[in-house]
Formats: sequence, structure tokens, C-alpha cells
Amino acid sequence: MGSTTSQPSGRSIQATAVAIPAYSLVTYDSSGTISVSGDNATEQIIGVTTEDVAASAWGNVQFLNAGGTIQVLAGGNTIAVADTCYIDGSGKVGTDSSNTKIGVAMQASSTDGDVIELIPHQTFLA
Repeated sequence: MGSTTSQPSGRSIQATAVAIPAYSLVTYDSSGTISVSGDNATEQIIGVTTEDVAASAWGNVQFLNAGGTIQVLAGGNTIAVADTCYIDGSGKVGTDSSNTKIGVAMQASSTDGDVIELIPHQTFLA
């Protein structure tokens, strides 16, 4: 594993061999790299990318436990202000409550790929 750079908004971490869009929720794996989070409850979702990250490149991740709000990609579900949001696969959030809870929407969305503001769920703030 290479070195990482700590930043006020997160940490620079290397991506796997697949590019990651900005504002995607990411998972940390045993090799110390990040990839787009799916809807698997066993994944270690650590944060959200703040920029596009090329395959195998380094990119900034804002950790979910860093405090404050996050900007995240919305999936195709209609999301209303104050809705509880869950990981929806492809690093996005939606309203399917059978997936891992991510936070509360501060903005509405009805279009896949919208970037919305969320308050991370308290389990990430511990």
C-alpha cells in the first residue's frame, strides 16, 4: 500500500483499477484501496469521493464520521427532503430501506445522478 495524504476534508486514498465518479460512496478493502460501494450490507462504507478518481489513481475521500454534511450521488428513486437514505448500489443513495442506512436528505432528488446534501447517520459519527 502506498502512502496517504491527510486533508481537512478527508484523506487521499488509491482507487482500485476502476474509475470512481465524484460524490460516490466508497468502500475500503483489505488491500487498502477504495471502490464504489454496492448495496451489500457487509461492505465497509467509509466515505464519499470529493472528485472524480481515475482507475488506480489517488483521490480525496470525505469520511462519513468527519462531521458535517456530505454531497452524494442520488440514484433513480424520488428522494424528498428529510427522507432517510440508504446505499442504492453504484455508490449512490436511494430509499430502499433493506440496504445500509447512510443518512437524512437535506435536498430532494428525482433524477439519477443528482448530487444532494445528506447528514450522515449517527452510526457513522461514533
